[in-house]
Amino acid sequence: MKVEMTESLPAAGYTIVLTEKAAGVIREAYEAEHADPDKGYIRIGAMKGGCSGYKFTLELADMAQVSDSDEFFVSEGIRLVVDRSCLTDVLGSVEVDYSDSNIVEQGFSFRQLQDAAQCGCGQSFTAVKPASG
Repeated sequence: MKVEMTESLPAAGYTIVLTEKAAGVIREAYEAEHADPDKGYIRIGAMKGGCSGYKFTLELADMAQVSDSDEFFVSEGIRLVVDRSCLTDVLGSVEVDYSDSNIVEQGFSFRQLQDAAQCGCGQSFTAVKPASG
């Protein structure tokens, strides 16, 4: 499975990459929604929950939903955005894949690319930086 990041902007040391399969599913979603991928982003993020503390999130974001606190990546030709503090404190570098091997486990899965505790389901994980306090 080929994973390629074609461009990374200023978050030195961090990366968000899509597999070819994940990028293909995202392109199909853009087409189904009659949306222009050049006028928006896929936002990668996290929210509290899941068996390990956090759950990955993935959603469409338009230009109005992007701020100065975001970092931008392009992987497999898909424009990605992630909140800078979420990237550096919670997510770390991430690979996004898509599985359709069976109906129960169908969907996007996420893999942290550095040492972090992640649930086997590919949906839940612990933050890359321990909570202070």
